[in-house]
Amino acid sequence: MSSSAERPTFHHVRVTIIDGAGCGEAINRRPQYPIDIGVNSISNASHVEPIQAPGLESIGLAHVPGLETLQTKTAGEVSVIGASGSLTPTFAGNGSPEGHQALMGHIVEMPYLLFDKTGFPPEIVQLVEQTVAIATGRQVEAVRYPGTDDVNGIKFINYPGIGDRHLAGKKENGPLVVPIYASSDSLIQIALHLDVVPQEMIEKIGKAVREEVDRQGFRIGRIIMRPFIGGPDPGSFTRDSEGRRDYGVDPDGPTLIDHLADADIPIYGIGKAATMLNYHGFNKDNVSKRKDDQERMKAIKAATKNHGIATVSFGFDNLVGTDELYGHTRLPIEYSKHIAMLDAWIIRIMAAMTDEDLWILTADHGNDPTQTKHYNHTNEMTPVLVYSPRIKHPVNLGVRDSFADVAKTVAENFGIADKIRNGVSFFRDLLD
Repeated sequence: MSSSAERPTFHHVRVTIIDGAGCGEAINRRPQYPIDIGVNSISNASHVEPIQAPGLESIGLAHVPGLETLQTKTAGEVSVIGASGSLTPTFAGNGSPEGHQALMGHIVEMPYLLFDKTGFPPEIVQLVEQTVAIATGRQVEAVRYPGTDDVNGIKFINYPGIGDRHLAGKKENGPLVVPIYASSDSLIQIALHLDVVPQEMIEKIGKAVREEVDRQGFRIGRIIMRPFIGGPDPGSFTRDSEGRRDYGVDPDGPTLIDHLADADIPIYGIGKAATMLNYHGFNKDNVSKRKDDQERMKAIKAATKNHGIATVSFGFDNLVGTDELYGHTRLPIEYSKHIAMLDAWIIRIMAAMTDEDLWILTADHGNDPTQTKHYNHTNEMTPVLVYSPRIKHPVNLGVRDSFADVAKTVAENFGIADKIRNGVSFFRDLLD
């Protein structure tokens, strides 16, 4: 660790993203997202299925701006010892890469390409076909959803003539049918059945498409490889979430992760967070994806109890279930129950923390499971909840002007606040 980062107040800091857990419409961006008036991922889900989250409540969940009408299963008043507030999205776009980068101090100003309204242009379809053909040595034909490329993934693979037709290509005497689709995020999603294309080849294809997209100068946030299983009939296909692979784009500028790495502070990642920065500043050996959020929370608890030989460290995590499993699929009951599952782990992790630990929980965007006008991310503020045994009373962080306040706060703790040009630190508020 360099001299500029010696003796931090908190030796071990984690930022954990509960993906898609928004706390109310971001009014500042209503002109860009008029369809999302009234969205509120956490609160609206709680009105369908009250949330059981005593751990998050003890940090101040119900005091987060936008969650005033939160419905919970907790009886009576909850004693709050922690900091709570909300973050305002000020970046271009509404995707995971933009949200993760903003939380780490870099604000995306130039939008990534979107395909939700106009669909993939012919040159993108051709790029995918040619790249997959080179990787597999087979003739390739892309198949798309009729009328739009912006479609829910489960609906997409189960539509007649897509998943079933692709599976029929298991026989190598004809063209390999490759299902491709988009969303309101900047991405190309490629769905491949594991009985047709093995996981190793799926990853090879993902890397190759990412490289070709970059080589041809297309500004696309992510290439997502979506393995699936089941069949052979439409309606019987399911995703293999463990095999999902994201191939991100390099941030346009340095992030907190880069500056921490320059200061020789060990950095660890759990879940997909590192991929949202294309692993910039990360040692890939210190990144663990894990198969689901239960396993990710287990890993966070283990890391909290045992920091190993590291005298200081920073962790950056993503818990994707609220987004991928229950947000996009618009399942508010399951969304609330998933938060309850996370909360049970949060309580255990809080109990394992010492005065040297600081934990910041937040989100990268909204994904309101009650929004029925579309199946994409929703335009929302996000909560910020902060806990450490060193915090002795409730702290009101208010409505923050930027996601980058998180990065500025972490940077101040490690003595490198001058490296982060965006955001306002709330570090000293935690210690008052």
